[in-house]
Amino acid sequence: MNSSKTEEVDLPAEFLRDRKHRLQAQASDVELRALSAQWFEASCRHGYSYQFDWLGRPIIQYPQDIVAMQEVIWRVQPDLIIECGVAHGGSLVLYASILALIDYCNVPPRNSTRRDSWILTLWS
Repeated sequence: MNSSKTEEVDLPAEFLRDRKHRLQAQASDVELRALSAQWFEASCRHGYSYQFDWLGRPIIQYPQDIVAMQEVIWRVQPDLIIECGVAHGGSLVLYASILALIDYCNVPPRNSTRRDSWILTLWS
C-alpha cells in the first residue's frame, strides 16, 4: 500500500459537519429507506445495473457503488486490486483507471505543505 502518497484534503469544518448531519438524517429517515428499498427492487427487475459502461466496457454496478469504490480506492491507495468474478471487464477497467490516475496525479506525501500540487500535476 502506498500510504505515503495519501493526501488528506483540507475541507471546511462546516462542510464536513453538514455532510455528517445529512448522512445521519438520511440513515434515520424511515420513509427514505423504504422508498430506496422499493426503488432498488424495481431497478433489479429491469436490469438497471446493466445499463452502464466504464471507458467503453460494460460495468455491472450501480453508479453510487462506482463512486463508493472510487472513495475507498482513493483512501486506501492499494498497489493491487484483485477482483474475483469478471463479466465484461468494466470494473477491472474502472479500478485500473483509478489506480493509474492516482499515479498520474503524483500525490504528495501526507505532510506536504503543497496541498494543491497534485491538481497542478494533473492539469499540467
